[in-house]
Amino acid sequence: MRTLVLVLYVFISHVNAQNDLATQESFDELKSLYAKFVYKDASKALTYAIKGKELALVKGNDEQLVQFFYYISKCQNRLDRNTIALKNIEAAIAQGATAKDTLFLPKCFTLKGIILSELGEDSKALIAYLKVKEYAAKIENYPYEIHFLISIASIKKKHKDFQEAIDVYKSVLKNLNILESSGDRLYYRLLSYMHIADAYLWMDKPNDAEIYNNAGLQKCSEKDNSWAYYILLMNKAIISYQREHYEEAIVLTTQVRDSSKVNNENLYLTSLFYLGKSSYQLKEYKEAIFYLENAYTKINASADVDINEKEFHQFLALAYFKVKNPEKAEFHFQKYTALEKKQHIEDLKINNETHKLIDISPLKTEIASLGDELSKQNKNKKGFIILSVVLLLLFLSSIFYYKLREKSRKKKFNELLKKVTELENIQEKKVVSRKDEISDKNVNVILDKIENFEKGAHYLSTECSLSFIAEKLETNATYLSKVINRYKGKSYTAYITELRINTALVRLKNEKKLQSYTIKAIAEEFGFKRQETFSRAFKAQTGIYPSQYLKNLSKNNISIDKS
Repeated sequence: MRTLVLVLYVFISHVNAQNDLATQESFDELKSLYAKFVYKDASKALTYAIKGKELALVKGNDEQLVQFFYYISKCQNRLDRNTIALKNIEAAIAQGATAKDTLFLPKCFTLKGIILSELGEDSKALIAYLKVKEYAAKIENYPYEIHFLISIASIKKKHKDFQEAIDVYKSVLKNLNILESSGDRLYYRLLSYMHIADAYLWMDKPNDAEIYNNAGLQKCSEKDNSWAYYILLMNKAIISYQREHYEEAIVLTTQVRDSSKVNNENLYLTSLFYLGKSSYQLKEYKEAIFYLENAYTKINASADVDINEKEFHQFLALAYFKVKNPEKAEFHFQKYTALEKKQHIEDLKINNETHKLIDISPLKTEIASLGDELSKQNKNKKGFIILSVVLLLLFLSSIFYYKLREKSRKKKFNELLKKVTELENIQEKKVVSRKDEISDKNVNVILDKIENFEKGAHYLSTECSLSFIAEKLETNATYLSKVINRYKGKSYTAYITELRINTALVRLKNEKKLQSYTIKAIAEEFGFKRQETFSRAFKAQTGIYPSQYLKNLSKNNISIDKS
């Protein structure tokens, strides 16, 4: 009797399971529901992707299993759960290799590259992207070429190769007609607009950024494309910030902060950062510290954020300096310096790998194959191969030399910034540079007059000759020269030149308007009659030319307009 009951129970359970399976959504329905929500509500899309995976397991459908593993991974990536997303995309790739699904594998490797890049594993991401290109060539699938280009552009932008990134994104925009799905076309169009605008903003070109950012805003709506809308809105806020419209930047950034607090951690942190930066520029230093510290706390609590942590420390150091908290200012300055060094090394490493894997290797292969073909036709053309190799070596050597030179200039610039900070401290504390104990009353009188001369910045006059100043200080040129030589430790010309260059260093750092002047106009501003004389004196005193100093100030976004 018990055996009969058990058999009936198993039979009924089997029938119910079959009925439950029959009532489940089909693969096509689950894919449709996933596609409907993946960009609007990734959590909801994830539930349909998981259902699809379970259905594929029950039915033993390997092809569908690959696709739903991919969908699960994509949802987790959009939810910033990249560690779990990586495991699922690895499962999709393994399953796809078993099923020999060459059509879906390029898509899987594209997503794997994106996940690895967001996890900070750009070297591994490059390898994944090369697999995309390899599969795309095998199956002659041009849409995957767009995936590949987007991926490479993303890495180039991340590691500050902004102009090349922009060029790649623009080529994507020109070739979007090869995508059959209008949804995919819109996605990649918005993605390209966002990244082009962002890259121009990194280059401090708000006018160029605005063109592409506005094009993106016209193509999307807050309701249907919120994933892109608020990023474009944040770009608009940064455009206002770079144009020094700080109140407008705060209004736009507040909108982004309020909308992104729950569902987009990176965008939320970016909004806090720009609220802090804008407050700093408005000289609301305590409020700036509030926003920046709030963001920094969240950075420390998360292992998966994409934020310029180095610049956080830079602005926190400046803000704490302004509220006279030297301990915290020093702490954040040290953090900034360490990250600057680390980031430079990583950018150099990845950019070199990108050139090696993406740019240089194919070039070498093409040269070699071309040489083989030509040598069969005519042995006398072997010189072409040798010349090509020489040119390639020269090209690689020039890249290496350029990187070394940039590294040296960067080091000199950072050392110079420390000196400028010391000069600012001296100016604020009004430190007197001479000794108090001087017995000669005449010398004391002259030194007092020299001190007033320095405070009044009279040395910035182009007519500041020794005889002219001696007359102003009511002494003779010979005696004044001797006093300066003895108590300033240098000749009159060296003394005046040093004062002018030190003043130029401080004001160029702190006055945005002055940074837009020509070198000739800047030279005249600081008492030099000729641009060449100013440039030589600047280089002799600092180790870099004024144009290089200005370029690095712009790159590092260092300027606090005090006018």
